[in-house]
Amino acid sequence: MVVLEVSATVIFYRYLALQILKASFMVLFILVAISLFFNFIQEMKGLGKGLYSFTELLQYLMLRIPINLVDFMPVAAVVGTTLSLGSLASTSELIAFQSAGVSLGKFIRAVAQAALLLALISMALTDLIVPYSETRAKEFESSNMMPRVSIHSRQGLWIKDEDNIVFIGQLFPDGNARDIRIDQLDNEGNLVSSISADKAVMRDSGWLLSKVKHTRLIDGEVTVAKDEQMDYSGNLTQQLLETLVVQTRAMSITDLITYVQFLKDNELDFAAESLMLWRKIYMPFSIVILALLALPFVMGSQRHGSPGQRILIGLFLGISYVVLNRILIQLGVQLQIIPFINALIPILVIASVLYMLFRARLMKT
Repeated sequence: MVVLEVSATVIFYRYLALQILKASFMVLFILVAISLFFNFIQEMKGLGKGLYSFTELLQYLMLRIPINLVDFMPVAAVVGTTLSLGSLASTSELIAFQSAGVSLGKFIRAVAQAALLLALISMALTDLIVPYSETRAKEFESSNMMPRVSIHSRQGLWIKDEDNIVFIGQLFPDGNARDIRIDQLDNEGNLVSSISADKAVMRDSGWLLSKVKHTRLIDGEVTVAKDEQMDYSGNLTQQLLETLVVQTRAMSITDLITYVQFLKDNELDFAAESLMLWRKIYMPFSIVILALLALPFVMGSQRHGSPGQRILIGLFLGISYVVLNRILIQLGVQLQIIPFINALIPILVIASVLYMLFRARLMKT
């Protein structure tokens, strides 16, 4: 009997999780398609500039899919959960499960497992796919719409700056960088000198290089000089570099940690970047909490509800979370709350609301 009960429980978990995942992926597909359509309309304005053709536009849109998947995952989780559970309620399957002895705790666990899988997919996209896809998308925009030559690779970024070839190992927002090498060429394309630096901070007059090694080739002889700091003006403006670098929301957690440490080391403001880092770390909890938030609104109240009503409930919950998240985080920024606490406040608020809803439901039963 115990084995049969365990098998029935596993089947229930798998069945409910499958229904939630199917509905969530359907919602995710629709939301991403709508977003890409509006991106397509916006990018049409750039056709014909430089080498930006219709083929490059389509490639650019395909590269934006991963970050759209990550952005819409929380909303897809709550709408998908509402749709799937509402559909099961309308066919009396939820009532049948409850009559068979399936407790509220088992429903919570089943929804949490499905939401956790969505959260893991979102984390994998955030850390493994989005940084590369957004870098490639930036390359399409910059290289096709700007005359300056720039080439991205997995190891770094190459830029042609007049007679110099600049290699940037890691480029951060605001024009800051690490692991730089600047090769100066003569009119015939021969290497004249090479400058390497550990890091570069963008100033009004250009880069301020730190821990510099300057290698010169004069009459066949190589001379090496070292400096703690060195100015490099060139034509690498902050505006130019910002067109080549991905925004902090598209950076991986590892890259964000590196960037925050870079800002700390150079005594620059890192509050916004630290807040983004903690929001990414807490994102899996947000997805799980949002999916669970659909349970109290569906169970026992959606037997005669239409799919349209269920979609509206899911969208209302998702949009409410997005608005509340932005309001609370912005309020935390104004009050100068520590970033890792500020990013956690919206989740704690939603979790508190969820707890009260479940408690009220248990008191009724």
